[in-house]
Amino acid sequence: MNTHLLKNQIDSELGRKIRDRIKWDKRVSAADLDVVVRGNLVIVSGFVDTSYKKNAALEVISDTEGVWAVEDRIVVPTDYYRSDEEILRILETQMADMIKIGGEHVEVEVVDGVVRLQGEVFRPRLKALAVAAAWELSGVLDVLNFIEIKDPPRRVPISVDFAYEVLFPLSKGTVILEDNLKEVS
Repeated sequence: MNTHLLKNQIDSELGRKIRDRIKWDKRVSAADLDVVVRGNLVIVSGFVDTSYKKNAALEVISDTEGVWAVEDRIVVPTDYYRSDEEILRILETQMADMIKIGGEHVEVEVVDGVVRLQGEVFRPRLKALAVAAAWELSGVLDVLNFIEIKDPPRRVPISVDFAYEVLFPLSKGTVILEDNLKEVS
């Protein structure tokens, strides 16, 4: 399911606030909810696998500044099931949104509701976000984390002194006085 928000100018600010609150609350996944904003009324629907997630979603939305009323249409079925293909599609989309640095990659495999994350990242926070995204998604039974944190590729900074010495090697004992350096415009 996707988060839907009306395009009214008045509703866009409240919708953004709700999206941000849901995004950063690790008890709830935006992929489980459909959110419609009408003025200060928020209609939330969708399917979640536990009443804990339902209550967390309602709490996050109702505590958002500007929300006056929440219409709850969230269903917690006793036989909740999300297919492996749907879980895979949602997680691959979320991983693509998270990874913004070249060289980082996370591969997702889903078998019988068990998610296997594998790959290499430079940022420990990205590893944590990937694991949290998998755990918060309804229908996931377990998460196997094989993401490795690697050092980013090193880049040699070119400083003015380094560049000057490479272009104009100094003989032993030669000193460059700062007064002799001029700024060229």
